[in-house]
Amino acid sequence: MGYTAFLLMVINILSKILGFFREILLSYFYGTGEIATAFQISLLVPYTILGFVMSGISINFIPTYTSLEKREGKATSEKFTSNILNIIFIISLIATVLAYIFARQIVFLFAMGYSGEIFELSVTFTRITILGMFAQLLNSILKGYLNIKGNFVVPGSTGFIYNIVIIIFLIISYKINPILAPIGVAIATIFQYIPYIPAIRSTGYKHKFIVNFKDENIKRMLVLALPIIFGVAVNQINQLIDKNLASFISVRGISVLSYSVKLNEFVWGILVVSIVTSIFPTLSKLAIESKQKFKVQIAKTLSTIIYLVTPACVGILIFSKEIVTLIFKRGKFDENDVILVSGVLFYYAIGLIGLGIRDVLSNAFYALKMTRIPLINSVEMVIINVIMSIILSRFMGLNGLALGSSIATIFGAVNLYIKLEKQIGKIKSKAIVNNGIKVLISVISMAIISKLIFILLNIKLSSNLSFLVALIFAAIIYTIVSVLLRTRQAIDILKVIVKKF
Repeated sequence: MGYTAFLLMVINILSKILGFFREILLSYFYGTGEIATAFQISLLVPYTILGFVMSGISINFIPTYTSLEKREGKATSEKFTSNILNIIFIISLIATVLAYIFARQIVFLFAMGYSGEIFELSVTFTRITILGMFAQLLNSILKGYLNIKGNFVVPGSTGFIYNIVIIIFLIISYKINPILAPIGVAIATIFQYIPYIPAIRSTGYKHKFIVNFKDENIKRMLVLALPIIFGVAVNQINQLIDKNLASFISVRGISVLSYSVKLNEFVWGILVVSIVTSIFPTLSKLAIESKQKFKVQIAKTLSTIIYLVTPACVGILIFSKEIVTLIFKRGKFDENDVILVSGVLFYYAIGLIGLGIRDVLSNAFYALKMTRIPLINSVEMVIINVIMSIILSRFMGLNGLALGSSIATIFGAVNLYIKLEKQIGKIKSKAIVNNGIKVLISVISMAIISKLIFILLNIKLSSNLSFLVALIFAAIIYTIVSVLLRTRQAIDILKVIVKKF
């Protein structure tokens, strides 16, 4: 897991940097105004519509394919892959047509507080971006297939193409016409999967044009996928509620939330997704072969998540305003936007560790084919999120929405951990706690010293330069203290770096 996760992390960092540059351009050209808001909604709609379906199918494809290959051989599992790809292609075309026709109704569900020009612009943008939906659905299978074959690099690097194409179209849209921005998204969504073609061919896979809805393996996979689909759909409802409440609080509400979420997702995408993606095939195998090794792997993965995400979480909490200023404050993105976005970012960051832990635990249940428990957990989270967001937003505005979401996420992580231990027994909780204490000592040292460095430097230097220097020192301090405390993850990472160089 170590090297693969590290490689994916590097790829994700580079990809996310490009993604950040894309967001910087959007904020520079359009700020948090109507065009930026319409563009953010047009990105959100297809992702929300497809996110839960993609998650359910991709997560269940890997264990289904693995068990099928082991039981009946490669020929049967390859035939199964062709069949599911053809079925998804047909379904995706139907979904695209329906989404295009009912775009107005869909956008209304996402932004009930908007009307007039901003609403019409959102509908137009959305009708364009949904044209790339079919490519995203096919990706849910192809990515899983390549992961099974040990190829994590190609699926992990598609973000490069996606972001480069959108960046080019954003620049052109500012010069010529804003309508080119969503056109760029549709083109990027399709083009990002071109590298899949040679990667799939290199595995020896030969596609067969068969469509069999009655295939028992397809039925079995869909039965397992349904709770996941509903579970992720419930999570999407969380976003839907937050965005709708934001549209009533402020015209800029959806843009402010979107910029904050993007910053949070940068950390989550680099540190959590890389690890969870690389470990899921292993968990699926261990769930069948050895429950003891399965528990050991879960403990190691949770400790790694805690070690990597905690300093990022604390860093955002103490430097939220400086982060937003450095990344976005230019062009049409002014000081008022900085205050709004940094406030929401602060409260979203509180739930970042919970988000990472819950992702690991959800995948553990999926590997065990216990998909109902994460579904129930997701429903409970939505209920908590709705109640807390409505109450807190009355007193805290947009910040209350973010805090409500974080509270729900932390509850979900703790609740899911308790339920997993009930199913498989103790997961070396003592080792995780001991690791957590070392991380806590390291991160407190990092926070105090880096903040002091920033305050001292900011007396004579600019805020951006002072923050960058403090950030470098924060990374150095955290690493040194965690190595001195013999934190296992720090030692493992150090060994990998020394070995490679």
